Amino acid sequence: MALGAFPIVGTAVVATALANDLNMSLTMFGASVGVNTVVGALCAPPSGVFSDRYGGKWSCVLVLLSSGIGLLIVAMATSITGLILGLLVAGYGQGACNPATNKLVAERAAIGRRGTMTGIKQSGVQLAILLGGFTLPGLSIWFSWRLAIGLYAVAALAMAVVTAMSLPDSRAVRPDATSGSRGASAKVKLPRSVLLLAAYATCMGCVVGGVGRYLVLFAENALDMSNVKAGIIAGLPGGLAIGTRIIWAQIAEHRMAPSRALTIQALLTALVMFMLFIAVGIGEWIMWPVAVLSAVGLNAWNAVAMLSVIIGVPHELSGRASGRVVMGFMAGLTVGGFLTGVAVDVTGGYEMAWGGLLILSLAAATLARRSGREK
Repeated sequence: MALGAFPIVGTAVVATALANDLNMSLTMFGASVGVNTVVGALCAPPSGVFSDRYGGKWSCVLVLLSSGIGLLIVAMATSITGLILGLLVAGYGQGACNPATNKLVAERAAIGRRGTMTGIKQSGVQLAILLGGFTLPGLSIWFSWRLAIGLYAVAALAMAVVTAMSLPDSRAVRPDATSGSRGASAKVKLPRSVLLLAAYATCMGCVVGGVGRYLVLFAENALDMSNVKAGIIAGLPGGLAIGTRIIWAQIAEHRMAPSRALTIQALLTALVMFMLFIAVGIGEWIMWPVAVLSAVGLNAWNAVAMLSVIIGVPHELSGRASGRVVMGFMAGLTVGGFLTGVAVDVTGGYEMAWGGLLILSLAAATLARRSGREK
């Protein structure tokens, strides 16, 4: 998960040096990174079909190859065309890492342990953010951003080889998974609960995209917070979410239905959006509880959503179902950031943007409740 998500994380960390080296504006850089998200959304469903047909092992190998080759192209890029090509190649891994790892958990984790395993794997994205933030700036200063990105490319390619050589094939783990059954599963209609979960992921993806791209600007421009404080506010939920994702996944497997957990997380997200809506009148102190509540809801729901797919659909459909949910999330992620920016530009403030994301959070809570009633 960490290496699958690393191309977009790593390029964001070295954005300034990369943009200067390639003589491109930060706006063009942002547009280039958007290619990765769009390709990920488009590749998520077919990657899920691939994982159902060939198993979690080879799906993960393909994710690592996509990430490694994409990062290698980025490291050697001499123009914006090279950057876009690298992020396009890495886009497959971005969209496929959840279906691939979900299939791996469904195949190999024992019942009762899937919540913990899902929480740990979903923390991989946060691990990528921490690794990128701690290692890339120093490596870029001491050597160059190209070497820094290249090292992670080599790591991804090396892990692909290790995975291919050391991990048993899924057919050895599940001898009942014949090629005929895998082929037939592609024709089976997904449960309606998966479609509702995909719609939930789209709504929450919009919120994640809007908050993720504009929280720091809001804190600095609307609340007059320093860049250091605003950065801590933005980074704190990600660090805390490493733990909250594991805890929520365990709760959703042993203590309450995943649909109920997702409803609670959406309502907590709605509370966060309401707090942001009133923040200008309240003061900057409200941003600290916003950060903590975001770690519990907004930054942790995807662990429960992925667990819901793993334990809520037949094993042979887990890849396709994961792909559908991931496609919804990444589509929301792409659209949410854009529409939030439009709302801010049009109104000159953030109230309309936060209000719209509040409504989407409540819609997500409704969808989660309905998904729990579907079989």
